[in-house]
Amino acid sequence: MSLYSFQNVQPKQGTPGTSSDPAPAGGAPQAAAAPSSTLTMLLPFLILIPFLFMSFRRQKKEQEARKGLKKGDRVVSQSGLIGELVEMEDKIARVKIAPGTTVQVLASSLSSFDPTPAAASKTEKELSDLKEAKATADKK
Repeated sequence: MSLYSFQNVQPKQGTPGTSSDPAPAGGAPQAAAAPSSTLTMLLPFLILIPFLFMSFRRQKKEQEARKGLKKGDRVVSQSGLIGELVEMEDKIARVKIAPGTTVQVLASSLSSFDPTPAAASKTEKELSDLKEAKATADKK
């Protein structure tokens, strides 16, 4: 004898959440609306497409910039090592980080090193222009 016994009891007429239509013959459930469920399933993929497109464009730009590197350029790796490019192969690059110290890094982790970003140099130029303008105004 089982501890639990379940009875198949039909809901009473007028119970919330039940339809007034009789159940179809054979007890088969009614089919759900297909177009809305398809759109719901595809929505996350449609949202990801622009992000994938931007990612591929960024990778292509980085690859082109890496091809422009030549021996003697100052480079920085993704781990933060800064040095001079000694040799560049397809997958591996050799970087001189100190006199007599050369390390091998993945070529895909390198990028050109610019110690003064363009924004900082532009700000410095604007400050010098302001100082000149103030100096000429004080002379008058």
